[in-house]
Amino acid sequence: MKGNDRVLIAGAGPVGCVAALHLSQNGIPVTLLEACAELPEDLRASTFHPPTLDMLDELGVVERLISEGIICPVWQYRDVQDGVIAEWDLGVLGNDTRHPYRVQCEQYKLTRIIVEELARAGSVDVRFQNRVVAAAQDDDGVSVEVEAPGGRETLHGRYLVAADGASSVIRIGQGIGFDGLTFPELWLCASTAYPFDDHFENLAPIAYVAGVDFWFVFVRVPGLWRLLMPSRPGESAEMLVTDESVQQRMQQICPKDGDYDTYHRTAYAVHQRVADTYRKGRIFLAGDSAHINNPLGGMGMNGGIHDAVNLCEKLDGVWHGRTDESELDRYDAQRRPIAIEYVQLATLRNKALLEETDADTRRTKHDELRRTAADPVAARNYLLQSSMIGVLARARELG
Repeated sequence: MKGNDRVLIAGAGPVGCVAALHLSQNGIPVTLLEACAELPEDLRASTFHPPTLDMLDELGVVERLISEGIICPVWQYRDVQDGVIAEWDLGVLGNDTRHPYRVQCEQYKLTRIIVEELARAGSVDVRFQNRVVAAAQDDDGVSVEVEAPGGRETLHGRYLVAADGASSVIRIGQGIGFDGLTFPELWLCASTAYPFDDHFENLAPIAYVAGVDFWFVFVRVPGLWRLLMPSRPGESAEMLVTDESVQQRMQQICPKDGDYDTYHRTAYAVHQRVADTYRKGRIFLAGDSAHINNPLGGMGMNGGIHDAVNLCEKLDGVWHGRTDESELDRYDAQRRPIAIEYVQLATLRNKALLEETDADTRRTKHDELRRTAADPVAARNYLLQSSMIGVLARARELG
């Protein structure tokens, strides 16, 4: 193949954008391909964990991200009847991270910040309306076929990073399995400016709230509260986003006179899946193309950004001749077990905790959370895991 002097990246979401910025800052030519005409305004992911903020700090974009978001030093697990069960203060991680807090900021703001940075630097060829429809490789490089406004075109590179989402054309085309499960219920996400913090005592910007027969999540973003709620048996996506459905759920959470004004509402299926491999020759999967999980705990986007940084550090070493090509095998060896052994299990545990209906079991779990939050050592250990600091240390031990 000719023209293999660059890395091709499919997808300009947070993962693809972070990869492009990381590689370009290390002197590696990049072409970033995005199917849409402009950066998608995806509202699902909004939580940035401490180690992710540290990584974005290294890339020089964290200060602007923080300025466009909300710093959240605490988050809560609450009960509908009993209020706060456990409050987690991320300040105990002050010796473990430069950013001992979460930042709530919609993911599309990060992609805009990075693409603006790339435009100023002029070091990355960013192409919108370039949908990757096929990928191939040989011993010398990779090629992708894209659908662009001018017709189909074939682009060449040395490596390809597939950050093209859960329905990755590249992963499917390479025959890489994506085993796992899809939950039977759909999830509803709705946004409103209503001041819930005026009606729930001591409400943190992030709160997971469980009841005997329903659960929901509060997430604060600039100017809005976002609520995440599951569907009921038999509800379709169309039924879930109707005015009747949305108003009924929000009134159940916080009764008030009149209807809620909502700024956005969407229903989506939730999956737990991990690719059979993150590397096939010169092609690498990262982010949702490699792993997807339920959003409880905010680990999906963060894990994808961690994928991008891990992979790009290795590509940098190989590209500049500091390490052997075999170093790239360590990407799969380090990141895939983390998705299987940690992120998938942690998010499933979070879901099971919110869904628990047995009174005795709920009481036992709540007592355990209270004891953990009250013990400084246990609380720090808990937060090291839930903030994904511990899992990054574990990844370094692998491969």
